[in-house]
Amino acid sequence: REFDVIIFGGTGYTGRYVIEELAHSSKSTDIKWAIAGRNKEKLEESLEIVQEYLGKEIDISKTPIIEADVKSESSLSNMCKRAKLILNCVGPYKLFGEPVIKACVENGTHHIDLSGELKYLEGTQIKYFDAAREKKIYIVGACGFDSIPGDCGMTILKNHFPGDLNSVEYFVTIGIGPEGRSTNIGTFMSAMNSMWDKKYVKEYDAALKERVFKEDLPKPKYPLGWRQPPVSYSSEEKAWGLWFVGPDQRVIHRSQLFRHNYLKERPILSHGYIKCNSFFTAFALVMFAVYFAFMSFFSFTRSLLAKYPSFFTAGVFSSSGPTRTQVMQGSTTVTFYGEGWKEKLSDPTDQHTTKPDTRMKLTMKGPEPAYALTAKCMVNAGLTILLEKDKLPLEGGVLSPGVAFAKTSLEERLKKRGMTFEFENIN
Repeated sequence: REFDVIIFGGTGYTGRYVIEELAHSSKSTDIKWAIAGRNKEKLEESLEIVQEYLGKEIDISKTPIIEADVKSESSLSNMCKRAKLILNCVGPYKLFGEPVIKACVENGTHHIDLSGELKYLEGTQIKYFDAAREKKIYIVGACGFDSIPGDCGMTILKNHFPGDLNSVEYFVTIGIGPEGRSTNIGTFMSAMNSMWDKKYVKEYDAALKERVFKEDLPKPKYPLGWRQPPVSYSSEEKAWGLWFVGPDQRVIHRSQLFRHNYLKERPILSHGYIKCNSFFTAFALVMFAVYFAFMSFFSFTRSLLAKYPSFFTAGVFSSSGPTRTQVMQGSTTVTFYGEGWKEKLSDPTDQHTTKPDTRMKLTMKGPEPAYALTAKCMVNAGLTILLEKDKLPLEGGVLSPGVAFAKTSLEERLKKRGMTFEFENIN
């Protein structure tokens, strides 16, 4: 095809970081790429802005531009026909995602997105799993901060664990630089639109079982419960942990269902927490979550949030998003504590007869989560599909990242782009 990769949504705040990352990550490869969106002038402006980020090191001034609009099926089809892979940055995906998925399936084009929206992610797997397999294409959602660090991090820990891994607890730390941080309106709208998706969990569980995952996960002999109460002190982290009830949990759950149903592997139990340096910080986050959930519930309050995000969130979200300096000063650390056995049973359906006897710690570090880290994850996930398709399972399908990239070199690609992975036996 004419292009290996097309970035769709290159005019958005996140899209510009994806352009920058693809320019860096494809530098040593023969990847042909373009950017797409509905406004040619704004796409040209994005290239100019990103060129300033890149300096003289890389020239992207001649990057091809394609006009495509989610409201035009023909333009989406034309875009997808020209590429092997679409990196879709146009959200909220709950509103704008499916037309792009449909065009990719019809034209045999791989698709990666950044969605953390439960209804979209699980609805896509239910509706397009079989069609993607028939076309031998991969559709992988949640390929940003949601949920490559959590989902793929668990897979990476599993790959390094000496025996059978039973359970994982992980703690997410978001580092903020001297100039603080803010989050762009696009990310905000996705969060707001997906706030109440969890009310569909039972409905989607039933549909997933009917269409994709026929067998339930086996009942664990050594279960992993949530730490109680929702805000609790972690002696390992020497900090407070708040239940992380974002999209990671459902994405990871689908990865474990896939392991059990298609790979006949032992599923892994997990819980995630947001690390807070003080109880007051954790409590403040709980209060903000309650307030945000309330404001997202009613159409009138949602419209106020959308119109005046900075005012109603005390600057946490804004129409302009964070400054370049704020993004560059930010950081992400995810610490995983895995527990299991030194011995690896030959049959994954067999149960260990003794309690777990081995622990391993993985510390994953990277840049600011919402944009810099997200762009690295998305682009390198995409390059992995293009260059290592034979290592992905089933020859096609709608997959979560933890199982899609389990046998690939994604970890090494992320290392080359500045992320670090440190392992420690902690028995």
